[in-house]
Amino acid sequence: MNFPIPDFVPVPSAEIMQTISIISLIIGICLVGAGLLFLFLNKKKGKEKKATALWVVIGIGVLLIANHGIQLLF
Repeated sequence: MNFPIPDFVPVPSAEIMQTISIISLIIGICLVGAGLLFLFLNKKKGKEKKATALWVVIGIGVLLIANHGIQLLF
């Protein structure tokens, strides 16, 4: 379905949208990797109680990766 977009709505070009999508994928992968790394390091030290922030970072990374996958579908 093609809806007309009003002139006052800024719509980036396809190249810019693709760049934003790739950057969000890279950031998501980095967040998941860093979160898992620090989670693993916390388990070694025995500080498992303060892992909530790490799980939030991992969750945000997964959401960014899922967002990229959904954008590829459409």
